Amino acid sequence: MKLDVPDRLLSLTSSSKKLAKLHKAEFALFSASWWPTATVECGKILTCLAMWLFIWDDEIDAEVGRLAGDLKASQNFRNETIRYVKFCLGLSPAQSVRTPDNRIIAFFKVIGDAALESYTIEQRQLLLRELEFFMETSEVEQRRRLSEDLPTLDEYITCRMGTSAVGVTSAFNEYAQGFSPLPAHVMDDPDMRTLWDETNIIVWGVNDLLSLKKEIHQQTVDSLVPLLYQRFGNLKLSVTLMVDAVEKAVQNFDKTADKLLKKYSGDKKISQKLEAFIEASQYNCTGNLTWSLQTGRYGVCQESIVGGVTIPLE
Repeated sequence: MKLDVPDRLLSLTSSSKKLAKLHKAEFALFSASWWPTATVECGKILTCLAMWLFIWDDEIDAEVGRLAGDLKASQNFRNETIRYVKFCLGLSPAQSVRTPDNRIIAFFKVIGDAALESYTIEQRQLLLRELEFFMETSEVEQRRRLSEDLPTLDEYITCRMGTSAVGVTSAFNEYAQGFSPLPAHVMDDPDMRTLWDETNIIVWGVNDLLSLKKEIHQQTVDSLVPLLYQRFGNLKLSVTLMVDAVEKAVQNFDKTADKLLKKYSGDKKISQKLEAFIEASQYNCTGNLTWSLQTGRYGVCQESIVGGVTIPLE
């Protein structure tokens, strides 16, 4: 999958600064770690998804984002993205939506075509809702970044559940596993929503811990750790609280997974698909840790967590 990445990135940007940053993210490693059971062809699409999510977000991000300081232009960017995403997913009444001039928005067609071919309308509607949530919370985050006010812990967590884009990646787990969709009543089950939420917390909790050095370098507060430090005035305690939150989410995930499997154990077809979806979500979490430790994006550069993780902040 690595062979696909350079040309894909060149189709998205010609900025040498952005390309250097993006190559550090190792998108093929990302998709191979998150979805290790996917076929190579599916893996290529999932690599495109990872690229698109990161690059789309970076347009509004504080470091190299072209739109970082322009809220009005960012809103137009979000609105145009949603219009095109709906069209690509076959969920727009418009029959003639032109290809956007913006290369980043237009790149979504690669992902949309795969979803349109493989997913039911219910699956595509769920994917759209998660993408809209991702866009909405990116606006909240940008408004906060452009103001002088820091969010409360609750405000940050609520927003982070969307900006993490884990809802979007979870919506691709059935695609990655290659199985027919779970019934709507199972996907709508409150315990399934809890499973998605705990996956989300595990992923962004790990990212907030491991990206701390990057956030300090960028002089941004896009991690829960500095907010905890502001509250308690103790870095060790702040990190401990974050680790505890991830551990609690893992425990809640396992309890919820057991509950779901017991609830639908009477239907073999559902229980098999459900077990595969749970396993895919677990891979998302462990794969994210694997990728986060090794990617140059965060600068941690460790092969494992044996012996702990050391992050020099200077």
